[in-house]
Amino acid sequence: MRSRRWIALSLLVSGAVLAVLLAATFTPETRAYLGEVSIAALLLAVGLRAGAILCRVARIRVLCGGLGYTVPFRSIMVAQLLSLFAGSITPGQVGGEPVRIHRLSRSGLAVGDAVAVVVTERVLDLAVFVVLTLAALLAVRHLWSYLAATVLYPVAAFLLLVLVLLLALAIFVRRPSLTKRVAVGVAARVLDRCDRSRRWLRFCPGSEGAKTLTERIGREIETFTTGSSRFARAGRRALGGALLIAALEWILYFSVASALLVALGLPLSFPESLLFQGVLQMVATIPLIPGSAGIAEIGAATLYHRIVPTYLLGLYVVLWRLILYYLNIPLGLLAGALAAREGADSRRTENL
Repeated sequence: MRSRRWIALSLLVSGAVLAVLLAATFTPETRAYLGEVSIAALLLAVGLRAGAILCRVARIRVLCGGLGYTVPFRSIMVAQLLSLFAGSITPGQVGGEPVRIHRLSRSGLAVGDAVAVVVTERVLDLAVFVVLTLAALLAVRHLWSYLAATVLYPVAAFLLLVLVLLLALAIFVRRPSLTKRVAVGVAARVLDRCDRSRRWLRFCPGSEGAKTLTERIGREIETFTTGSSRFARAGRRALGGALLIAALEWILYFSVASALLVALGLPLSFPESLLFQGVLQMVATIPLIPGSAGIAEIGAATLYHRIVPTYLLGLYVVLWRLILYYLNIPLGLLAGALAAREGADSRRTENL
């Protein structure tokens, strides 16, 4: 029921903003231009999106292999599509990682190793993201004065935050005892507050259950730090391969916007679009509204106003959101149906 409310809220807000934006920018020129939209370029944009998804699946499989696990491609694909769906309907895309951890653990990974894989994914994402953003900034130096307030300062603040997070992660991985103390301490405090609150009493595991849960958290933290250390030592080849795949994934993902520019008969503007996509990805991580609905549309219109004519701006943002956001929902629902079928088949096999 809660997921349905998130879906309804995100679609309602996003759809309302897109409708207003399209109505405000739709002119006779827009109507005349509709027949000239390149179908081939639109299909290319969809293909780039599909390529990015496949790269993510391949990257997860490589990372799992680096820890000694062989996970079927189909299982990872289902996990990734479910993750995209969860990320699209939760604020700040926070629902994606827990889904991937859960699905990977069901595929045979220890929970701590699944967490290590997902955290390593995010570290690689941040590394590639920083490099691409800096490269795009250097490529559009002529726009720095125009972009200073809207782009440069937020980008600088975000990159500083990334460096702090990476430093904290490095400290936690190098000092497993500290990581365990912090995680177990936080879990114990949350469970203690849960136990004392009548509102959450029915969800509380009780004192014995809380002790068992904190012990399990401690064990999984040990598994996580061990897995991270294995990546740093024996899994370097897997990390290198995953890093290359991550770079290809993000280039494909960010290229969707440029393909849509070509579809509308506009210049490719790859460096500018690359930078704009980086900024919009930062916006998507802000946990305000599910799927960044409304914020992403307004942000895209604000940034692309410089390189997209006003009469095409609404149409461009609609196409961009259709491919990079709305497409996640039917794909996630399809993956959910496949997962439910796999669960039913598994239970039927157990009963036999």
